[in-house]
Amino acid sequence: MRTIWELNAISCAVRLAVKQANCQHITVFTDSMGSAHRVVDPSMHSGQAFSLSVCRALQEWFKADDLRHITFVYVPSALWWDIHGEAHKYVTELKVRVGHRKTDNSIDVLCSRAAHSVLDSWSSTFQDPTYWGSEFLELQQPDGRPLQPLYLNGGPWLSTFRHSITEFTRVCQCITGHMPIGAYYHCFKINEPHGCTCGAALQSHQHILFCCRDRYSVHYPCFLGDIASYMKYNPTAFGFNRDPLGVG
Repeated sequence: MRTIWELNAISCAVRLAVKQANCQHITVFTDSMGSAHRVVDPSMHSGQAFSLSVCRALQEWFKADDLRHITFVYVPSALWWDIHGEAHKYVTELKVRVGHRKTDNSIDVLCSRAAHSVLDSWSSTFQDPTYWGSEFLELQQPDGRPLQPLYLNGGPWLSTFRHSITEFTRVCQCITGHMPIGAYYHCFKINEPHGCTCGAALQSHQHILFCCRDRYSVHYPCFLGDIASYMKYNPTAFGFNRDPLGVG
């Protein structure tokens, strides 16, 4: 909501400035460079109407003289710099009664509501073990709570391993138990060995992580960092073996 008001303020200022006689250079002082970038972006977003009005006004203004230009200067509101500080004080003290009902239907707000609705549903469903499967490796957050799905910044899993698609693929296979190991072959009745190379009768991902003598093992991995450490010392774990003929 705040961004829309900032776009409106910049839009009013720019459209007023281009009407001034002999104006060759416009300087906009703002405490939000995000709004400064967005106000000259004609693509679809919340407050697009303000951006389009600015782009149209500047297009006509620039067309009249190639030497004309506009500069956006970042001024943190905490500095209370001269007239900019007075303007910030004025607009933040202004209170407008809008009623008890929320009326903001901007694109940003609608997307945020939809994302939170999906996230709430996802988190609720994720409490059911039948949803994430019997082989899912449950991990914890630093505060001890179970690791939950998030959509921000790729979520906890992707944000930890985004530097390598190959490594993230192996992590997914490790956490879900969907990987070329004995337990997977046994579950889906695939004609491949079910035992481990170390001699264990069944090669499960728990066995590989905690007990296998053929690999560098770790203590019970509570956090994604433990999985990352394991992957570092076992670079071939939970991956598919390359077929000699290049198939599979």
